[in-house]
Amino acid sequence: MELLKSSSLAYDIVDTSALTIGTFDGMHLGHIHLIENMLDLSKKNNCPSVVITFNPNPFIVLNNLDKSKYHLINNRKRFEILESLGVDYLCEIEFDSSLAQLSAYDFLSNFIINPFNPKDVVIGYDHHFGRGREGNSSFLDKYSSLYNYSLKVVDAYKISGDIISSSLIRSLIKNGDILRSKDLLGYNYSLRGTVIKGNSIGRELGFPTANIDVNSIEQICPQNGVYSIKSKINEDYYHGMCNIGYKPTLTSGNKMSIEVHFFNYNKFDLYNKKLDIEFVDYVRNERKFENLEDLKLQLSKDKDYCIKIER
Repeated sequence: MELLKSSSLAYDIVDTSALTIGTFDGMHLGHIHLIENMLDLSKKNNCPSVVITFNPNPFIVLNNLDKSKYHLINNRKRFEILESLGVDYLCEIEFDSSLAQLSAYDFLSNFIINPFNPKDVVIGYDHHFGRGREGNSSFLDKYSSLYNYSLKVVDAYKISGDIISSSLIRSLIKNGDILRSKDLLGYNYSLRGTVIKGNSIGRELGFPTANIDVNSIEQICPQNGVYSIKSKINEDYYHGMCNIGYKPTLTSGNKMSIEVHFFNYNKFDLYNKKLDIEFVDYVRNERKFENLEDLKLQLSKDKDYCIKIER
């Protein structure tokens, strides 16, 4: 899959295409369903497939939000999923205040028609674009004859009666409902962060940890607590457990931390490296213990439980 940036877009990148556009935050099963509809048209008409998305999420720019309080997925993970689906081109448009003022017509002309000459445009039922959200299915239908493309609007995708949406998944993750979020995402929710040196207290307790730089994370964190996790390191998966919170037994401060203990990996050469943490299940709340021995005993119980549910 070829990655295109908005700064490098030019006329006639392809002669024709099947194309879809969206924020695709989370790349959940609803997004996959939409993209598969586009890919079917791409194969039917023997033309390249194009996904147009934005970085960062427009909602973050328009509402002056922190990425770590809104994003569900990092760019690397999104790229991997789209590539695995067989998409030919991913166009990442840098979203800023200037782009927010662009009319829907100018966006259609400059970012869809001129570079990609679509034969088919596929959008979700609730997608909007352009200044004031004026671009929608009615708008695209209006210009379909002028620009000679067919428009397909994909209905909401449901599981167990719930419409899958990024906002619903954000709510589930913030509340620690890891299993339900996996049902809607189609994969384990994960965070990507940089490993930094800690104070080695975990090692002294017999549970050495990889400490994650919280400021390096650009996605929302699950609610504070202990989780069963797994990570891919050097092409192999390692299971473990993760604590998110303030370590009330060890500190009295309010500095948030994310610490990962792996059960079968003790080669701690991870410092300054990026680590992807996949959340398998929620284990328990973070709580303060009377002493270190009680904490150590609970950590042993947590480990036994996580090993039991490894998947």
